[in-house]
Amino acid sequence: GIANFRDSPKFTAAEKLALQYSELMALNPGAIGGEFYAELRRHYTEAEIVELGTFIGFNLGYHTFFGSLKFYPMFSPDGRLVSQQESEQLYGAAPASLAGGTRCE
Repeated sequence: GIANFRDSPKFTAAEKLALQYSELMALNPGAIGGEFYAELRRHYTEAEIVELGTFIGFNLGYHTFFGSLKFYPMFSPDGRLVSQQESEQLYGAAPASLAGGTRCE
């Protein structure tokens, strides 16, 4: 799964890099520099890098906004659409989305 994307055979090298990009943007944007962008260019065009970065940025913004409203995830771990009440039961009083998240390893 995504929590272990680095070691998962389910993701291509390009997908793993995109997931790392997302993680860095959320947790350590200062670590994204020329060397990282050079690695992205091995898999993506300039336009795709901009699109990917914009998509990640918008989603981080939505995530922050929904967290401020105390919204719980709309989906259960198995992918089912759930109510806020069921989501709270599944994820507890403070799911990672409301507690600042954790690094995906």
